[in-house]
Amino acid sequence: MTSAEGVRPVYDRARPNRTAPVVVQHDLDQLKVGANPIVVGRQYGLSIVGRDIAPGDGWCRALYAPECSWPQGADICVLVEWFPDREVGSDWAMRLDAVSAALHSLGYIVERAGRPADPTKDEQANLLVYRMALGKTPPERPQDAWAYVPPPRTYHWSETSPLDQLTKDLGMKRRDTGRLQDGSRLVLWEIESALWPPLASYCARLEWRPTAGATSREIHDGRRRLVALAQAAGYQTRLPEREVPHPVEKVDILVYCSAATR
Repeated sequence: MTSAEGVRPVYDRARPNRTAPVVVQHDLDQLKVGANPIVVGRQYGLSIVGRDIAPGDGWCRALYAPECSWPQGADICVLVEWFPDREVGSDWAMRLDAVSAALHSLGYIVERAGRPADPTKDEQANLLVYRMALGKTPPERPQDAWAYVPPPRTYHWSETSPLDQLTKDLGMKRRDTGRLQDGSRLVLWEIESALWPPLASYCARLEWRPTAGATSREIHDGRRRLVALAQAAGYQTRLPEREVPHPVEKVDILVYCSAATR
């Protein structure tokens, strides 16, 4: 069998949504804790790709983390999902330690952020993986940083979920407004608790797609209005540290409730 690993991709800070997961996934594969793809054959002119994984190890994949959820001062950040070996079983604690140690060896910071994984109920565990910008130090996390993340639950149709409540509080008739009269669009998304700010008891991502051709001033003013709207409704907000590029397809805002303000 021949390795499917290629040349290390280049990270582009101006395009983290496209390049950050690719770079970290490559590092995971090189460390033999990732998906570890290998070419096992060819059929109809196409490569057949499998995984070179030791029994019990499980595998990891890197996913994009919206910049508004990055720890302050981070230069790159992703959400890493680890999946256990469903055939022979995995020692979750041992494997997560191994993945964390491997990433630490390349200079990444790894946090078991968010709601703790439950091997008896969950299909995977999540890790917050990031690297600080030059000259920056990792932010300090309180010991109870994610103690207020509620356990997962299913809401009956007659109940109001936190996301439903947020939708109402922002004056949205539904989570996806579709195209508004001015041509913009608002969408609310649930977000993995590993990406929540410390001490948050609820968090969602507000995605705003400005009108095509909007000027830089219009984008900044629109974002400021959305932040003010959320804060007036009693929520806290977080924005990316990087300046909003222009043109831009979408603007992300973390909207959350914090136990620190209770």
